[in-house]
Parts: sequence; structure tokens; C-alpha cells
Amino acid sequence: MSSLSKGRSPLTIEHVDAYIQAFSSQCVIVVDGEGLIADCSAALLQEAGYTLQELKGMSLQQLGIESSFSILQDQYLEAVSRSSLNPIIRLRNCQGDVMNRRYAIVSLQTPDGRPYFSMHMDRVCTEEELSLLQKFAGTFMKDINLGVILIDVQFRIVDISDMACRVLGLHREKVVNKPVTEVFNAVPSHHQLIQPAILNGVVVRNHAVSWTNNEDRYELLLDSNVLKDEAGRTVGAYVIFKDVTNLRSLEQQVQRSDRLAMIGQIAAGTAHEIRNPLTSIKGFMQVLKNTFIEKGMVKEQEYTDIMLTEINRINELVSEFLLLSKPKNVSYHKVDIKLVMREILPIISNEALLHGVSVQYDAIPGLPKVIADSELLKQVFLNLCKNGIEAMADGGILTITEKVDYEELMVHIEIHDTGPGIPNFVIDKIFDPFFTTKENGTGLGLSVCQRIIHDIGGTIRVASKGYGTTFSVSIPFP
Repeated sequence: MSSLSKGRSPLTIEHVDAYIQAFSSQCVIVVDGEGLIADCSAALLQEAGYTLQELKGMSLQQLGIESSFSILQDQYLEAVSRSSLNPIIRLRNCQGDVMNRRYAIVSLQTPDGRPYFSMHMDRVCTEEELSLLQKFAGTFMKDINLGVILIDVQFRIVDISDMACRVLGLHREKVVNKPVTEVFNAVPSHHQLIQPAILNGVVVRNHAVSWTNNEDRYELLLDSNVLKDEAGRTVGAYVIFKDVTNLRSLEQQVQRSDRLAMIGQIAAGTAHEIRNPLTSIKGFMQVLKNTFIEKGMVKEQEYTDIMLTEINRINELVSEFLLLSKPKNVSYHKVDIKLVMREILPIISNEALLHGVSVQYDAIPGLPKVIADSELLKQVFLNLCKNGIEAMADGGILTITEKVDYEELMVHIEIHDTGPGIPNFVIDKIFDPFFTTKENGTGLGLSVCQRIIHDIGGTIRVASKGYGTTFSVSIPFP
């Protein structure tokens, strides 16, 4: 919608009918140089309840507008000069009902030099409606469990919900009325959550985005679109996202569990068939080794040593393979995690000493007991601690921390190393069977740990950002 200002040339139009036709869906009145109605849009005629023939030649006062057209012009020009909201007029429909409209005036001129003025009118909310909308907007931004960000046409943040602040690590009072590029200046432009193209009408629906806030990683589903006024002009844009971290995590866990179950079934059916011939091969190799020793055949003896080592490696792999199926003879009972940690700490400390690593154990009093198999818990914590120690090739600190969440009824054991961290492109795969970054690893250790913890209703999560890695084991307690 054009704005009228002093000294601005009128908009030249071919004919009033053609002009009004272009705005048929909006409430528009065209008046001539004397302030009498020359034409009206179809939308205004429908709302006012008049025919065009009835309105043509009428003055604005006959529509219930109290001020003269010259006064209306002055009020509009003053609003424009102050960059304030357009003024409001009150007009009546054919039944006498009052309609409040916020208006703008455009100066027109036909090719023959005849002056006209068009009044474009937008509906104004009543005080009751406005109050209700304001209350809803305020409550929506504070209480809704969605991330909401409102952007104006200058690409500044107009408002942001509490949930968006929490997930993105922002403080509302520090980001409102700030440019988006300034708020997210630490993030590369192509990785920013909000792109400038949003103001060009680029619509986003259910776009999956990963966002890391310190050590917390969030999986988000994002929607965005532009906001337009009744004239079709872009006045801003919105971004709405929901946190689906738990759903994505659950989906990944189900997929991994399905793979583990399939591998476990294969392992259970084939492990004995593999071990039987291996036992025979190993026995005959030992006989050959003894013969080579008796005859002083050193070179052949070395060959048998290598083959026996590889046979033992296959046996170990089969043993880990079998653990992917549900462990047999599991004994679930109340377990004191402190006691479990106390029994394995000497083993962890000795392993850490060999790698020049210090171990720090942050225990808390009154840690609740959990329902689990103590031997399997030892296996989980030993595996995670060993991984952390081996990740610190040049020494470092391994920290084991106990925490309790009494609202969720969960015991949390966090194992943090000060190693180089896990790259983003790898971190999603570390629990997959047979995925490993170690030269001699089987890729089954973390899969087995995850299976053990899942079987007792717990979870294992990993967080790594540039420096250090934290594995969080969460186990429910009764």
C-alpha cells in the first residue's frame, strides 16, 4: 500500500474503475477532488451493505465518518511523519453498526489531470479482542513447549519464547530487537538456524536440525514462513521448532536394538558351530608347536604362536558376539553402585597409571540402590572407563561423577575424559555394532554396554564438543 507524503507526485492511473478493480478484495474508497465518493471496492460494498449506485456521490460524513476529508488527510500525513500507526476512522454500515478501520490515503491522478484520493482501510481489533490476543500471545510465548522466534523485515528478533531461549542458550532481554546475524554471530552462516531467505518467502516444513548448546545436543524439527498484512506485504517472519531429541533417541535405540537382536540370534545359533572346529584347530596347533620345540624348529614355532594368537582372538570375538544376545543366568537384585565402583576402581586406576592418566571419583552420600546385575554393571563401567583412558594418549584426567534425579527417579553416572573428543560425523555411529575407530577394536564393546543398560530400563548417552567426551549412564531406581 503506497503512503502519501507532502511534495510527493500523485500516482497516475488510467481510470478509477481499473484501479479499484485491482483492490477488489480489500476495503477501498476512492473520492474525487471535492471529497465525494467516486468508487468503492467490492469488499467494502459487501461489508457496508450498500450498492455502488447508492454510495456514488455521497460524502464521507454520510457514511458516519465525522471528520472532513481534508482533516483525514492531515491526520494521516502527521502519522506518516511520526512513523506511527495509521489513524483510525469510524464508519457505519447500512444497518447503523459502527466499523473501526485504520486507513491510509494515496493521491491519484488520471491522464486528463483529474485528482482523486483512495482510502485503504484495514480492520481494527476491538479493545476486548486486542486484550484477548495480547494475553494469548504473552501466555503462548511463555508457557508453550515450542521454540518460537518472531523476525521483522530488518531481520531483527522481535520476540522469542522461553523454550527457544533455553534450547538455544539465549537470554531474552539480550536478544530482543537485535539483528539475527549479531545474535548468532558465533555460528557459521550456512549453519545458522534462521536464514535471511526466510523473508523472501522461503517456506520450511518439518526441517530436521541438530543444535548443540554447551554439552547438550538437541534434535529439532523446524517450521518457518513469512507474515503478511492484508495488502500482501511482508511484515516479518516466524520460526517455530519443537524438541524431538527424545523421539529421535528412542527411534535410534529401537533401530539399534533390532540390529542387536538380529545379531544376537545369529550369534546364539552359530557360536558353538564356530567354536567346535576352532577347538580342534587349536589343539592340533599346540601339538605341532610342541613337536617344533622338540626338533628345534624355531621359525615354524613362531608361525604356530601367531596362529594360536589369532585363534584366541577369534574366540574372544565370538564371546563378545554372544553377549549381544540376552545374557544367560542374569541375576537381577538391588545393587549398590558405590560398591560396584569400589571393586573396579583399582583396575581402572592401574589401567590409568599405564597411560599417565589421573582418576577422579566424585561420590555423593546416600546414592539409591538400583535393580541390576552387579557383574554386568562392572563390565559396562570398566568398558567406558577403559575407552576414556585410551582416548587420552598424552595423559589427562578421567572423572567419574555420581548424580541423582529424584523427580525422574534416576541414578546418573557420568564418565568424562579430557581427550580430543569425538567428531560430529562419528558420534551418531559409536553404538552401532562393529563400528570402531580403534585399530584392533571389534566395535562390539559399546553395543554390549548399551544392551546391558537397556535391559534394566536405563540409557547411555554421549556428549562431545571439541574437547573431551562424557558418557552418561542413567539407571532407574525403585
